[in-house]
Amino acid sequence: MTLSGWFISSSAIAGLLVIDGNALTFNFMLPAAQIRALAITRTLGRYGERIATHEATFRVLASMRSWFFQQLIPLVPGRLSLMRSGDLLSRITADIDALDALYLRLLVPAIVALLGIIAVTVFLSFYAPVISLTTGLILIVASVWVPWLFNRLGQEGAEQLIVLATNFRISNLDMLQGLSELITNQAYGRFSTYLSQFSDVMINTQRLNNRLSAISSTITFLLAQVSVLITLILSTFLYTEQVLSGAEVALVIFCVMAAFELVTPLPLAMQMLGKTQKAAQRIRQVADMPPTTLNPLEPFSLPNQYDIALENVSFRYSEQQDWVLKNINLSIPHGSKIAIVGISGSGKSTLLQLLMRYYDPEMGQVLLNGQSLKHWHTDQLMSCFGVLSQRSQLFAASIRENLLIAKPNASENELSAAIKAAGLEKFLSYLPDGIETWVGESGVKVSGGEARRIALARLYLKNAPLLIMDEPTEGLDSDTERDVFNALSVFAHNKTVIMVTHREAGLGLVDVVYRMESSVLKEFK
Repeated sequence: MTLSGWFISSSAIAGLLVIDGNALTFNFMLPAAQIRALAITRTLGRYGERIATHEATFRVLASMRSWFFQQLIPLVPGRLSLMRSGDLLSRITADIDALDALYLRLLVPAIVALLGIIAVTVFLSFYAPVISLTTGLILIVASVWVPWLFNRLGQEGAEQLIVLATNFRISNLDMLQGLSELITNQAYGRFSTYLSQFSDVMINTQRLNNRLSAISSTITFLLAQVSVLITLILSTFLYTEQVLSGAEVALVIFCVMAAFELVTPLPLAMQMLGKTQKAAQRIRQVADMPPTTLNPLEPFSLPNQYDIALENVSFRYSEQQDWVLKNINLSIPHGSKIAIVGISGSGKSTLLQLLMRYYDPEMGQVLLNGQSLKHWHTDQLMSCFGVLSQRSQLFAASIRENLLIAKPNASENELSAAIKAAGLEKFLSYLPDGIETWVGESGVKVSGGEARRIALARLYLKNAPLLIMDEPTEGLDSDTERDVFNALSVFAHNKTVIMVTHREAGLGLVDVVYRMESSVLKEFK
């Protein structure tokens, strides 16, 4: 832009001199070529900058997500079970995404502005030091004071937006998960009204932030115009004193006008710095959580025998809550098959979580082959358990990939045996892509019964000595339920089975039935 201003003015002056009959040598080709080269460089530069900075940002965000998941693994499921799923999802997605502003919208523009201001002031000093000094001071005001001011004014609103957006996602997720209950109890209208009011609060908060953004842009634009006006006045005096030529006056003014493109993004970026800081704070809150169980420095090797025992085990989730389990004593020799029945919320699932050491009991101890579970690493313990729960989690991948979660290095023969044992052969034969069929997000492309069979095949593939089943046939029709238990009775012949249920179906698979009542475990006669 600076070179174009000088070129146009010099061309005009050269043309006027020719009209007056004066001879003038002026090289039109060189500056024209330079302008074209700069225009092409600007286009390629911006394209390259987008590729480089966005690629770098996406890589950083991907690395950050991987790091965050690594921090989450020790917290599963103990600590994370205390968090709302919508809140956790918001931290994994929206909060990490918000951190891209730190690099793309703050760090890069700030570095570019700093280098650009230095370059502009040095460049102008060769023509007019007083203009260089004045422009530099105004650029500093526009790049430091204005962003600082609007960071202070917009920080609270930016932080509020993070919290409001998180709570809004949680409420939406609650509505989707409880949609049938809301409709049944005729509460959908009230909940929908509440969400609309919540949305209005978010919109009003965003509107206030947008007003601050508009004001900051206005002030920056005003400073730019003031700087141009001062430059025009000073250039006029310098022209009359023959310090600057006519073409150099245009060069200086165009340079000042272009310089403010450097600082325009900074106030908005600094205004949203509070949002980025709040997002980073929320991520650190989860990443810094201590796990509910600690791994030993020198873990034991896994035993050959998998006898389980609970000795005087009592447990509660916090000191403010009631006891979930009270003085539980239970012996489960290897190969035993037991069922634990009771109403929902009686502590059955909590007992299973203690067996797999998701938590440590507050009183008493859980033993494996006569030794406390604290002597083993949690990864070692997980290799001993095969779990079939009431919710068969499938991922957006092929059936093969969902099965290989249980044993990534499984051979084709092992896969075939697991598929056959789970009764999946007939189902796969109907699919054009067979085992490579894509199941969709959360297994949306397969029925509930087939999803449970895939989970069952995964259980077979892992072939763990201890089988944990938490309401394994919940939501299945009677025929599928019967098929699942028939398949399990063969597979679990020489394995320990611990099944939690509130239904009578499947009790024929076990030898002993216990009932959980008032946080106490009793043998069911």
